[in-house]
Amino acid sequence: MEKRQKNIKLIILTVSLVLILISLLTHFYGGTDVYDYTDIAKYLSGDYPAKIRSSHSYLYGFIHTPIVDITNSFLIFKITSLISLFLIIYSVYRISGRDIKALWLILLSPIVWYLSPWASPIQLASLFFLWSYHFIKKYDKTDNLRFLLYSGILSGLAWAFWDAVLFFIPLFLISFMYNKKLIHSLYFLLFIFLGVLPRLILDQFLIGFAFFGIIRHVSASLTLSFLGGVYNQESLAGIFKLIIVLLFLPLYSYLLFTKKFFKENKKTSIFIGLSFLLIIFNSQIRFAMIIVPIIILSISKILTKKQFTIQIVIFLILTLFVINPYAIQIRYSTNLSEAGLYVQEVSKFQVSSEFSDKLIREDLKDITYEYPHEVFVVGNEPDSYRIPANLYFGNQIKEFVSIEDYNLFLNNETTIFDRTACTSYKINERRDFCINILIRKAKGDVTDYSSISYALTGEMDINLENFDLVKRYRVLSLFKKSN
Repeated sequence: MEKRQKNIKLIILTVSLVLILISLLTHFYGGTDVYDYTDIAKYLSGDYPAKIRSSHSYLYGFIHTPIVDITNSFLIFKITSLISLFLIIYSVYRISGRDIKALWLILLSPIVWYLSPWASPIQLASLFFLWSYHFIKKYDKTDNLRFLLYSGILSGLAWAFWDAVLFFIPLFLISFMYNKKLIHSLYFLLFIFLGVLPRLILDQFLIGFAFFGIIRHVSASLTLSFLGGVYNQESLAGIFKLIIVLLFLPLYSYLLFTKKFFKENKKTSIFIGLSFLLIIFNSQIRFAMIIVPIIILSISKILTKKQFTIQIVIFLILTLFVINPYAIQIRYSTNLSEAGLYVQEVSKFQVSSEFSDKLIREDLKDITYEYPHEVFVVGNEPDSYRIPANLYFGNQIKEFVSIEDYNLFLNNETTIFDRTACTSYKINERRDFCINILIRKAKGDVTDYSSISYALTGEMDINLENFDLVKRYRVLSLFKKSN
């Protein structure tokens, strides 16, 4: 028995080491919204040569600022991601009563491996949310307000770091507080407010309005869902994306809705069921991280030996598939950088021995040597400027400017996005109720657009008149304004 336990510990250690090595060695830092966090850390360190643009909490980037400032690197984001994930793994093991089945399920869960190299607050927020769930269950059994306090503060902290937690908090209220005293629900909201205070304080300090970040994100989410987003992004995911997300959930999640389990754990089942609906509405793989640890805690004790074996095999297959793009990116660059893209666009799969980020850094080094202390318009997309601004560490570039801002200057305009949604009554109502969403160029913009002489793009041409090609570098093309 002692030898068997040593072997199990050795296997767990080996698997953990593989997770660490793949996460740290791969050149991949994540997909959706990653710049919203790394850019903030770089901007607050004083080394971001552009205007900041983020629709997410500044708090996660803020806590990484000192290390990014010292190292001129974003590697610290991967390290904190791994720390959060290992704390989740240990937490599941601890909360489950040191159940070895729960440990194996969370350790081999594909969502853990999928998010391990991501520069994202999801991992940290999921850790807080897991413990919030643990304490709200304790409160449900005892009505002890101390546990409700812990749960509320932890939910608030999760929300402070990752905006999407806001959409899970009402599900907590519906699932666990529907039969409690109303005053306890109000207490819970107060405790959540205490947890989110660090974000509010930071926003008040940086922007002058504590609730700016929350209002901004809610508005952005509504705009994306109902008006197609600022740049006409997809609002709802298709069935194919939904299937991919569901693959990251345990196969035996359906056991949470069996008659026996539901009778004994009704509130957990309701919460997971509502969370499924939320994930269906917004089918992104990363959202699975918030509920997978809770599902594993719930099913680990009811799985038969056969079911447990099947689930482990499925997780192993999916995890090997998930880490394949990351393993490739240890030595090679690929256009399908993560599993979601790999499944959707496998026919477009390409591999290169050169990493575009490295090439862009080399281009910028040459450009700053040949054209120091210049302002560069970057196109051809509105946010193309974020790529060089994120990659460049130095003081030889004054600013990277969005081609969108430059065109607004040329046309003497300030409005970026202006949409109005109104009611449309079937009855003879005298008034319509409308909501207007306006995004405009910042009034405090001090950039001297009229003096800009150069433009950059990763494409062959720049979508600007009177700019002529000067030189093509490895990735970037440099253009100069003609007189």
